[in-house]
Amino acid sequence: MSENADFVYVHARSNVAVLHTRGNRQLNAKEDAAAAFERLFVLLEQKRRTFDFAATTRIGKCVFVGEGDLSFARALARDTKSCAGNIIATTFEAERSVCPEGRINARSLSDLGAKVLHGVDARNLNDRNLPTMAELIAFQFPNTGTRRSVHGRTDNHVLLRRFLRAAASRLKLSGRIAATLVNSPHHLGAFDPTAAAEWAGCEVVEVLPFYRSAWPGYGHINTNDASESALSKYRSCSTWVFKPVRR
Repeated sequence: MSENADFVYVHARSNVAVLHTRGNRQLNAKEDAAAAFERLFVLLEQKRRTFDFAATTRIGKCVFVGEGDLSFARALARDTKSCAGNIIATTFEAERSVCPEGRINARSLSDLGAKVLHGVDARNLNDRNLPTMAELIAFQFPNTGTRRSVHGRTDNHVLLRRFLRAAASRLKLSGRIAATLVNSPHHLGAFDPTAAAEWAGCEVVEVLPFYRSAWPGYGHINTNDASESALSKYRSCSTWVFKPVRR
């Protein structure tokens, strides 16, 4: 089993332990899950490379959904190793609803040669202004801002799996889908990326560390509260890379 497969396998086992244990066994299951997560965390931190967003922009069109204030796309576009002309940054909000900082970043992106679109739903991606076939479609820290659960699945899990399915339909054969998540048992359990990928007809290619400090000016904001985000509490993050299962 490869290193990446070990990572996903350990995480999958931790989810199963928490979700399917009942009664007196629940405490032991949570302890086992915590230990499994620690092994996962150590494995992730041993990796020396991150996902190369900049290099991918030099290959072809790269779509970034749910960009909020557009600060990640702007930081990427300003990277000297990036091709800003291949960046399409999108927000879920309509243009009139984008925060003031987001409007400034949108103008900066346009000046750099990138494209900015508003009112794009990551769950559908049916906007005709999006490229038909992209090299990368990425979602940095997806979050519905709710805690609802339907049939044992959180809104965030449903968001991720619908995004993966929508992205797979607009991807080149060589293309990849990326989603960056917070590393914690709570967040990874809520999103359950391995199960989301299976539902969407995708598979996990690799999981790599993500360092916000590598992107000057990137100021992640929470869906419902711009003053505080998950990153204000958790510092460890990872980029999950997926590809469609071709049959």
